[in-house]
Amino acid sequence: MTEKKIRKEEFIYLYNKKVRIDKLIDSFVVIPAKEIVKYLKNKEIYLPSYVHKALIRKNIAPIIANADNDDKFSDEMKHRLKWFDEFTIFQLERLAESYRIDINVSEYKRDFWDVLIRNRTELGINNLEFIKLQNLTMKYQRAQQESYEELNKHMRDVFFEPEGYFEGVDIEEAKDVLVNSMTLTDVRELGKRYDIEIPRRINKKQLIEILAIKLNLNEKETDDLVKMSILELERLAKEKKVNVSIELKKIDMIEFILLKKAPPHVPIHEESARIFEGINLEDYLYEAKFEEIAHRFNQQRKRKQSMLRNVAISLIIVIAAVVFVLLYV
Repeated sequence: MTEKKIRKEEFIYLYNKKVRIDKLIDSFVVIPAKEIVKYLKNKEIYLPSYVHKALIRKNIAPIIANADNDDKFSDEMKHRLKWFDEFTIFQLERLAESYRIDINVSEYKRDFWDVLIRNRTELGINNLEFIKLQNLTMKYQRAQQESYEELNKHMRDVFFEPEGYFEGVDIEEAKDVLVNSMTLTDVRELGKRYDIEIPRRINKKQLIEILAIKLNLNEKETDDLVKMSILELERLAKEKKVNVSIELKKIDMIEFILLKKAPPHVPIHEESARIFEGINLEDYLYEAKFEEIAHRFNQQRKRKQSMLRNVAISLIIVIAAVVFVLLYV
C-alpha cells in the first residue's frame, strides 16, 4: 500500500477568517484532556493506539538520542535502547518513569491537535467546530497544565488497539522488541498492567487452557486433553507448533499475556484505523520537530538582529548628539 502523507497546510478558514494552523494548535494546548475526550466522544472519534505511541515517542526521543553520552543510563540500558524506535507504549512510559524523563504534556497536546486538525476532513470535523474549541481555550486560559498521568487517565478512553496490534505496535514486532529489550521483571510488570499474574511454571490446567485457545478447540476436544499427561500435552504442542512449555521462557511469558489479556474496553473502530493506515506518524512528527526547532532558531535570530539594529540606531543617535554638542555648544 502506498504510504499516505499528512497534508501540510498553513492556514484554515473560520467564518471566512484566515487563521494560521500553528497558532490554532498553540491555543488548543490549554484545553484539558477531559474536555478533549468529551469532544471526541461526542463526535464518535476514536484513534488507533499507535497514534498515542507516536506522540509519546517523539516527546522523549531527543533525550534518548543522547543516551550514549548520558551517565544515568547503564551500559545494559544503552544496549536495550537500540530497539527504542520499536518500543511499545508500556516500554516508553516505563522508560520515562524509571529515568524521570518528563513527558511534556503541552508538546503532546500540540502534536495531538496537529494530527487531528490535518486529518479533520477524514475524521468528519467541520472547520466551524474549531470555533467551539476556541471558546474552551478562553475558559482554561489560566488553568495549570495537567500531568501526563492525569492526561493519560482520560485519553485512554479514545484510543483503541487495532486488529493485529499490541501496545501500539504490530503484534509480531511487539513480540520481538519485548523479548530483546525487556527484563523478566519488566515482562511481569507488563502482565500486571493487564491484571495478569505470570506464573513461574505453567501447570497442567493452564497448559490445557493455552492449547485450547491456540488450537481453537471445542469443549469435547478440550476434555480429551484433560486425559493426557503433561508430557503428552507438551509433545502435542510441539507437533502443532504451539510455542509453550511448562518452564516459562521470556517469549512464553509474553505469549501468556497476549492469550490471557481481557478484551480492550475501547472497541476497534475500523474506519478510524483506515484513516491512519499507511501514514508514517513518526516521520511526520520528527519533521515537525525539526521545523519547530528551525522556526525557533529563526525567531531568535530575528530578535537578535532586531536588538542589534536597535543598539546601532541608539549608538548613531548618541554619536549624533555628541557631535552636535561638540560643534554647536
